[in-house]
Amino acid sequence: MMKWKHYGAESSHASYPYIDDLLARDYMNVVVMLFDGLGTRILEKHLPEDNFLKKHFVESFSSVFPPTTTAATVSVESGLSPAEHGWLGWSIYFSQIDTTVSIFPNTISGSKGVQAADYHVARKFLPYKDIFTKIKEATDNKVQAICVSPYSAYESKTVNQICMTVNDLCHQPGKKYIYTYWPQPDYDMHDKGTKHSRIRKCIEKINDEVEALCSSVENTLFVITADHGLVDTDWLFISDYPDLCECLLRNPCIETRALTFFIKAGKEESFEELFNKYFGKFYLLMTKQQVKETHLFGKGKEHPLFDELMGDYLAIATGNTSIDMTPNPNHPMFKAAHAGLTSDEMEIPLIVIKK
Repeated sequence: MMKWKHYGAESSHASYPYIDDLLARDYMNVVVMLFDGLGTRILEKHLPEDNFLKKHFVESFSSVFPPTTTAATVSVESGLSPAEHGWLGWSIYFSQIDTTVSIFPNTISGSKGVQAADYHVARKFLPYKDIFTKIKEATDNKVQAICVSPYSAYESKTVNQICMTVNDLCHQPGKKYIYTYWPQPDYDMHDKGTKHSRIRKCIEKINDEVEALCSSVENTLFVITADHGLVDTDWLFISDYPDLCECLLRNPCIETRALTFFIKAGKEESFEELFNKYFGKFYLLMTKQQVKETHLFGKGKEHPLFDELMGDYLAIATGNTSIDMTPNPNHPMFKAAHAGLTSDEMEIPLIVIKK
């Protein structure tokens, strides 16, 4: 096991030398801010070079695979790869309850909010120790480790509230690690696409609020990034191909641009042939063994349930076309999506402000 040099918290992965060098300056506050969907290409589309975030842009680096909020934010909060923590995407099939679950809201996938169980399914079967606990344990509670988001104990429902909360925390005594999460601009891009003027206004608001925050604190290191980017997309539906549907044991899951397929026994060859015939121009089809050999979901000791969660095949979007099982009668299809292998989805920014 490696140790994160600054706090001594255990990790199965090496730390990032550039950040290690910055942390060696021993800032009173370390603030990691994650803005959902604010990938490098999205930042480039909407912010001029002289804006605050662009002026402090260091480089692009890769998100985890799949580049999606569930997998990426759990990696940020755990220090584990998706292969290790098992929170692979929005919806996962759990054989323990024979149900596909939308794991963040803990609902049955495809339902109108019906709870999957009277307990949180993913937290029961895919538990992990979060970085907040790791830091507190490694430092004997000498460092406060805090999450600020719409869903945390430090509940903040706007980007302004997040920045105000961080400002207040940074002015309190003692060393702190503060992680913030804000679900924009991802939320609006799903609805409006990546080029809409509303997206630019949203990102400009983020830029201005973060700039104001950074101007109001001292002895603080800010590291700003995203979980993924997005691409504008059109849609095809598996239900339009009955011969392909005949091969499926159950509906595919994880993400629409990173789909796991469970195949009926003896139908594997037919499935491969039909999938590549209908969708081969848009998706890369891999067997489970190929996925494991390439460490696509990250290195480290695979979660005991990883094999089961992966199904038999993984299909990954390589362009702008996305596929789903059927049209969603309760919601129009997203105009922009993520979780595929394009650079627009995979590349995320490293933005650093040293105060």
